[in-house]
Amino acid sequence: MCYMSDSSLPRPYTIPAYAVEVLSDVVYARAEGYWSEAPERAPFPVGKMMWEGLHRRTLDLTMDIYLPSGDTSATRPLLLMMHGGAYWIGNKAEKGQVAWCRHFASLGYVAASVNYRMGFRPYRSAILQAEWDAVTDADRALAYLLERTDLKIDPDRVFVAGTSAGATTALHLAYEVYGDVPLGKVEPCLGKGFRIRAVGDLWGYVRDLSVLENARVPILAFQSERDPVVPFDRGYPLNARLFTDPVFGTKATCERARELGIRCTLHACREKRHKLHLDADWTLGLRYEEIRDALTQFFAETLDMRG
Repeated sequence: MCYMSDSSLPRPYTIPAYAVEVLSDVVYARAEGYWSEAPERAPFPVGKMMWEGLHRRTLDLTMDIYLPSGDTSATRPLLLMMHGGAYWIGNKAEKGQVAWCRHFASLGYVAASVNYRMGFRPYRSAILQAEWDAVTDADRALAYLLERTDLKIDPDRVFVAGTSAGATTALHLAYEVYGDVPLGKVEPCLGKGFRIRAVGDLWGYVRDLSVLENARVPILAFQSERDPVVPFDRGYPLNARLFTDPVFGTKATCERARELGIRCTLHACREKRHKLHLDADWTLGLRYEEIRDALTQFFAETLDMRG
């Protein structure tokens, strides 16, 4: 089990009240890349890298949008979710992404599960570029959603979350792209002054703790202390010292955030597993519900603080 203190659950946006409508395969942008989805359970596609890694092409980037059917609110909060997969595999239909998006839409959110560009050649600069391609795509997805007035999204109530690489993308988006000082790696689509309300960091990382000085965005984090893929504190993802520099997992991120006065709630778990929401047979487990309920509470508390 994870260990943390309990707190009362506020009322707004915490109780399922709506049926869910899904807009599938919505194209939000086009971009040059290798691929934007790959089977998550297939063997690691070395052949795909050898062939497609040499052939960038124009991709349609897609998302699935989950809506609260029958909701008559003037505006709605937004949850943007990105899947994991080491910038190599995965897609918007991953079980956890679908279930979380359906849940938040039933609460009254607009929720979107996003595909983004993946693939890289096996050297450091290419891996870093894949990370920033994903951040760029997440920013484009966010801009697309806010431009759609029919979705009635409130730009002051935007949340981002993800698992693994998706969580890393969410953190970069909140702290580097929409921080107080533009860091220049990605030109923000929504301009200076836009802020993300909170981040759901599900076993992600940051490359440099100093980025946390660039914004004051609350973070809810989940990760196992024994995560075999992403270091819990500081270390190398997949222990791949030849291809990447050390990164900072949820423990280091939360500790530094708290030093800076940023609200950061860490659920530190003990099982030796990376994808905490999935059981060994790849079905949703009890941890999925624990994460769902913690995100629900954390985001609702954040909404409640500012009305």
